Amino acid sequence: MFTIRDFKKVIEQQIFHNKNKSLLYELVNGQLILTASKESKELLAQKVHEIQEFIALSKEEGTYGELINYASDKSIKLFLEVNQYLDFNSNDYKILRNIYANLFDQVCALAYQNYISEEDIDCLFAGHYKNLQAFLYESNGAEILKKYKEAPDLFQVKCAEYTPSFQLKLLNIDLETIEQPVLDIGCGSQGHLVYFLREKGIEAFGIDRNVKSNDYLFKRNWLEVSFSPKTWRTIISHMAFSNHFTHHHLKADGKFESYALKYMEILNSLKVGGSFIYAPGLSFFEELLITHNKNYSVETFEHSTKVVRLS
Repeated sequence: MFTIRDFKKVIEQQIFHNKNKSLLYELVNGQLILTASKESKELLAQKVHEIQEFIALSKEEGTYGELINYASDKSIKLFLEVNQYLDFNSNDYKILRNIYANLFDQVCALAYQNYISEEDIDCLFAGHYKNLQAFLYESNGAEILKKYKEAPDLFQVKCAEYTPSFQLKLLNIDLETIEQPVLDIGCGSQGHLVYFLREKGIEAFGIDRNVKSNDYLFKRNWLEVSFSPKTWRTIISHMAFSNHFTHHHLKADGKFESYALKYMEILNSLKVGGSFIYAPGLSFFEELLITHNKNYSVETFEHSTKVVRLS
């Protein structure tokens, strides 16, 4: 009997099979280098009816959405591990879930065939990977993806989650004087700084697109977060929001305007006397801020750390 454990296992081994290969690289004949693993081929050839029954049962029990979400979240996590500047909004997630629902429907359709050839399985996976290609181009544009078409091996633009002590030192934050409540924008998948601050009795919250949600950590794309006015005393974003803001400022087809508007929304969410502390600095935008809005002051510390205060 095919189980949820088997389902997760086959996804993991398929990911491992194509590890460090570029989804966008194509051979001269247009063939992709991502393929079905030997284990996946054997599984579909020998147990496709069990898989079909497993999927049908999950629909009856109401757990089918969990299967779709698991596969979709795995893909998004992989994409972001390869390049932290890839960006996916809530609509992109819906599109990706539909891609996986379509894949599972095609797997179930194989169960009605008298014989499943290796070519059938190759076509199934090739079609799925082509759909993922189209998804990436549609969601992120061709500019950021063009290097991934040039070589079969992946190059990575990693995002690291630093220790709380390192972040506090770099950002020149004193736990004795930090104003509450605190929001960490781009807190990382583990939310280390948020947990550290809360252990110290500080009211802290975090948002990140990869974090597991609970009462004080929220899995969200920051461009889709509504920052309510006059809410926070301290907002922190170490190597997160400002790095992405700069990326979009320099990128030919970047979302510079969206980031500029969100930056101002973040500042407006500060209470009077509150601070937005981040690194690296955004000199290209901070000069405009000072010139056009006298309610804010900007201080610079070591390592290009910026503190914007609402007076």
